[in-house]
Amino acid sequence: MEEHNEHHTTTDRMNAEVSRILAEIARMNAEQNKLHAESLKITCETFWYPMGVAMAVVATVASVTGIAIKLLV
Repeated sequence: MEEHNEHHTTTDRMNAEVSRILAEIARMNAEQNKLHAESLKITCETFWYPMGVAMAVVATVASVTGIAIKLLV
């Protein structure tokens, strides 16, 4: 009987440890997903910010050119 209780206690400890490990894995997966989403956001910003600056420069040059043509003609 005592051996059965010891086996039961050991099994309970192992189940608790497995549950703890699974919870830790779930937490790490959630953190990985969060970091991946953040990485995608930064990648998009890295592309679109220079594009926005370039478009602003082109618009400024076009405006200045248009005004210069109107004034000179």
